[in-house]
Amino acid sequence: MRPDIRRLHRSGPQIAVLVVLVWGLSGFLHPIMSWTAPRAAIQMPPALVVDTEGASAPSTLAILPETVRHVRLAPSPDGPYWSVLTDSASARLAFDAQTGAPADEAARAHAIMLARHYADLPETGVVSVEEITQFSIDYPAINRLLPVTAVMFDTPDRLTVFVDTGSDRLGAVTNGPRRIMLRVFQTLHTLSFLDAVEPLRLLLIAALTLIFIGTVVAGLTLTLTAKGKGLRRWHRYAGLALVLPALAFPASGLFHAWTGSSLFDEAYPEAAPFAVATLTDLPDGRFAHLAASADGDGAIWRAAQGREARYFTSGGVSLGMDDAARAVALAGEPAGNTAQMQPGFDGDYGFANKRLPVWRVETASGPVFTDPVDALIASTPRSGVIRRAEAVSFDNLHKWQFANPIGRKTRDILMMGVIAALIALALTGLYLSRRRRRRA
Repeated sequence: MRPDIRRLHRSGPQIAVLVVLVWGLSGFLHPIMSWTAPRAAIQMPPALVVDTEGASAPSTLAILPETVRHVRLAPSPDGPYWSVLTDSASARLAFDAQTGAPADEAARAHAIMLARHYADLPETGVVSVEEITQFSIDYPAINRLLPVTAVMFDTPDRLTVFVDTGSDRLGAVTNGPRRIMLRVFQTLHTLSFLDAVEPLRLLLIAALTLIFIGTVVAGLTLTLTAKGKGLRRWHRYAGLALVLPALAFPASGLFHAWTGSSLFDEAYPEAAPFAVATLTDLPDGRFAHLAASADGDGAIWRAAQGREARYFTSGGVSLGMDDAARAVALAGEPAGNTAQMQPGFDGDYGFANKRLPVWRVETASGPVFTDPVDALIASTPRSGVIRRAEAVSFDNLHKWQFANPIGRKTRDILMMGVIAALIALALTGLYLSRRRRRRA
């Protein structure tokens, strides 16, 4: 058995060094990207107002699609327009609020207005406005929101702001340097160039990870009995000191890769479809946000003014309902159940879910988190359990968030030092293996 373990440890360094170099060096980019990432100058959505006066009911506009998932009377510098979502894989459609004529320019102006607000760039020129309907290296799946609009500004670093015109939420902020680092990181660290063949990507990650772990475990087994002087002794002692991070990094990374894969990840949250013909009238007044979504066999209006929201039937008649009651209905629970606003992330509703604020509804199977603005379920107990386990593993074993009390930058520098030590350990092992072969 001992010779077999020794042979395994000596035959693995070539691949182990490749794994450490590719994943270790690309891993250095993650804290660097965090340190240098562009931030939104303003985090809160703008205070917008839209007036329903003069707007035609959606059912009277024949040009609108028959079935939709979300209809919003959206504000724009060019005047209000109907913003229509058919599904998350398609860009939102825009129609003049009164005539129903295509209003792409109004939607474009709305997106630019939001981007200027979040970036605090009221006068800077705009290079491009692009509709984003799928995740990519520049807009990875961690951002969750789709579809969004990417607005690129004419700044030296080509600052780009991703906004959701359906809810006025901020999706992400990036720039030229970050785009380059993201491409390198995604290509080397997650093997994103194999996304088109996801099973192959996962199998390759698993194979490389298991070979590396096997090399580490074999080395650990030999540590207590192996002999040697000089560099070989240093290699043995350093390996013993670094065995925990050497196992934690790849194991948590493998768990993260598999649970986050498109093969196993849960379906993207979407609102239920409904018929536009049911929207025969709309509420009268001025609102910060006015949108319709599915409710049973018909639709319901959500009209927000400040932090409060009221609900109306599809014919514009007021209902005795608020966001808490709507959250309970979206969760599929009886009307007597209660809901609490979830203003931040926690163990049950992790950062991976992205959307805030949401409402927490307690059910027999666990908490369900709903988003009344977009009228969808943001997270279910099943997804919560999976994501919680993955989040605890990845955040603490891969990103070292357990060390946050010492300061994030100090934590990152310490983690990068450990990764550098692992790279040195792997290179030393490769050197010793080749030296032994030359002597043999």
